[in-house]
Formats: sequence, C-alpha cells, structure tokens
Amino acid sequence: TTSDISCEEGKPVADLVTYSLLDLYSGCGAMSTGLCLGAELAGIKLETKWAVDMNSYACESLKHNHPSTQVRNEKAEDFLSLLQQWNALCKKYVIHGSNSLGSDLAQASNDDENDENESLPKDVFEVERLVDICYGDPNKTGKNGLWLKVRWKKYDASQDTWEPIDGLSDSYECIKEFVQSEYRDSILPLPGSVDVICGGPPCQGVSGFNRFRKPDNPLMDEKNKQLVVFMDIVNYLRPKYVLMENVVDILKFADGFLGRYALSRLVAMNYQARLGMMVAGCYGLPQFRMRAFIWGALPSMVCVFSVLIFTL
Repeated sequence: TTSDISCEEGKPVADLVTYSLLDLYSGCGAMSTGLCLGAELAGIKLETKWAVDMNSYACESLKHNHPSTQVRNEKAEDFLSLLQQWNALCKKYVIHGSNSLGSDLAQASNDDENDENESLPKDVFEVERLVDICYGDPNKTGKNGLWLKVRWKKYDASQDTWEPIDGLSDSYECIKEFVQSEYRDSILPLPGSVDVICGGPPCQGVSGFNRFRKPDNPLMDEKNKQLVVFMDIVNYLRPKYVLMENVVDILKFADGFLGRYALSRLVAMNYQARLGMMVAGCYGLPQFRMRAFIWGALPSMVCVFSVLIFTL
C-alpha cells in the first residue's frame, strides 16, 4: 500500500504507480472514467479496478468500454455482504491456509487426467472448477447467502449453475483453488486495498422532482438508505480517499439531513471531510446542472487529490 497519492509531473504515465478505484452505483462508468482522465492530466495513474451497479445494461456498457474492470451487477448491500464473506474466505484459504498451491494444483490436474476416462453415472454431477462468486439469491430461493458458480465436469459453460457454498462442503480443494486464484487476481477489494471510492447514491429520494419525498423521515425511503450503504462500504474498506456526488437537494431537503449525515459519517470514521458545489455550465457543458460533492481523506493523506475534479 502507499502512504499518499501525489502528482509526478513530467513522468510518463506508464511508469507511474497505479492507484485503484472502486466505482459504486457506477452506471456506465462516467464518473470513474472522468476521474481517471483527470488523474492522468494531474500526473496520477488511477485505474477503475472494480465497479458495481444493479442495472445490467449499464454494467454491459461499462465492461465493453473497460474490459479490465471487474464489473459486478448486483445491489450495493449484497456487494458489501460479499466483501465481508470474501475477506473471511481469503483469511481461511490464503492467509491462514496452505502455501503449497502449486502442488495442490498439480495433484488436481493429475486427478482430472486420471478421471477423464471414467464415466459418471447418469444424473451424477461432479465439480470440475468454480468460476464465480456472489452474495444474494441468484436462484430465487427466497433466501440470501453466499453462492458459487460451478463448472461441471464433462459439461460446458452453458450448463454452469449457482450453488450455495454450504452445499459444496465436499469440494474443499476446488474452493481453495478458486479463492487463491481469484485473490491473486484481486477480483474483489479487501479492507485497505482500495485507494479511492467514488459514487453517486440514488438521488430520486431527495430530488425536487419527486412529489412523494419523505421529509419527516428521509431514511424511510429505500433509495435514501443507499447513502447508509455507501458509507458502510467506505467504513469497511477504509479507502484513502472518498468522493460522493449528488444533487444539491441533498443539502436542502429535510433541512439538509442527508447531507449532514454523509459529512458526519465521514468525520465519525476519522476522515478529513470537505463539501463543495459545482455548476457543469462553468466547465464548458451546454447545461446548468449543479451538483454537490463531498470529499473524504484519511488523516494521514495530504488532500492534494481534490485537484482531479477541477481538471475534468
């Protein structure tokens, strides 16, 4: 990990240290893309390593334009639960697990070769390997939990299925191999591994265009609760920097309850916090579009990172 994010003028971008970014409520990736472009102008190499959004079409667009980004199509609260479960798996299979990954993989490969000519009984399925992980209810069972996507032996990818991790207790080696491999590839962020988190939690609950807002209890609105989830993810991952964007009504609706909540959460988490508003028309866009931005930085960080937003 790095102690600071600083500008390195005159140094080729390819030679710069790469800093990681998690884009929450990413849409098709406009916010994180703008930050990365602004970072490059400021002499900082910032890369969107992870992105999360519940809109599948937005996720497809982001993945098409940024194929190296780990894009997850799921609810933010499920993503937080997944991070917690993934951290526990990494501690079990990587940090406190066996270091003999190479021999394990070789043995698994030999076992596969020995089993190739053995025919499985009808209606009996054997796990070949695990290909994905999620938290939620992919099979619509009515119960959330941790699920693994299974590639079955002698079947192709079209036959992959989501299985609860509790139902794969006899596939210890497959789980260990999957966790160790994906840990190396950083498919999911771990606490302390993220440099920047950015995101714009849903604004419909506070927007002046919403005639059904709940001024007496803003957090009764499910969309407004996403602000709580956003801050919970920040609290869990503890990134060096945080940038949250929303409509300016967040500072006016219900006496600015949600804006004050966001700032107070950052301060309570011992972040340096700063609030500002920007008008898109002042930066060359053919529309007014005023937005509120809240920056957060760990106390050990020098707040030079705010230069990015002014370079977009």
